[in-house]
Amino acid sequence: MMAESTLHDYEYVVIHGVSPAAYQRVLEAVGHCHLRHTYDHGDLEILRVLHAVDANAYRKLLEAIPESYLRHTYDGWTLEMMTPGRDHEWVTGLLRRMVETMAFVLEIPIQSTGSTTLASALHETGLQPDGSYYVQREAEVRGRDEYRPGVDPPPDLVIEVDVTSSCLPRLPVFAKLGVPEIWRYGKEGIQLYYLGEQGEYQVSDRSVAFPFVTAPDLARFLEQRRQTDENSVIRAFVDWARAAYSEQ
Repeated sequence: MMAESTLHDYEYVVIHGVSPAAYQRVLEAVGHCHLRHTYDHGDLEILRVLHAVDANAYRKLLEAIPESYLRHTYDGWTLEMMTPGRDHEWVTGLLRRMVETMAFVLEIPIQSTGSTTLASALHETGLQPDGSYYVQREAEVRGRDEYRPGVDPPPDLVIEVDVTSSCLPRLPVFAKLGVPEIWRYGKEGIQLYYLGEQGEYQVSDRSVAFPFVTAPDLARFLEQRRQTDENSVIRAFVDWARAAYSEQ
């Protein structure tokens, strides 16, 4: 029986909205990676996992399709691309709404950087988060339209939803990029991580960006999505957050 990582090598993802010019740039960037693929009217079906991708090829690929939603992880050699499913997008959307609505109601300045690709200065590593925010360092990046690898600080908070199998662990890449905090939702539920002094993530009892928020709090409101509509979940969460914030 094949190992899981080998099976991933035979899976495909589809990237939509790829222009003919962008398609040519993709081939120039990663065409050497045994790039079995299909391109038809803007849809590019490509192997999910590409090996022997150097930093220059990774940078060129990002430049070729910057407008595409390409959830991916790159560790300096292997590039894994993923197509999020409905459950992934559902939880991601709820967590992002919870952060943004809470910050608005409590008048906590944030800057949402969404799924902006995070990369090291020379593109040796990089990935696309499910959501990201500047909170503590919002004033440092206020008014900037683009993320500049190696110049701008990483976002203070990243949302990571992992409900499918992956051949590349993403937390070590986030750690190399210096992301201080991650809210990670997986099959085991939601956990909060902070980046320790040794450069590795440790489970935290509560959020660093929003100290009145704990993992059980988030889990409780995420579970409510199965019994009621999203707006009701958000209203209940914000009401709770307002009370918790005033008590801290």
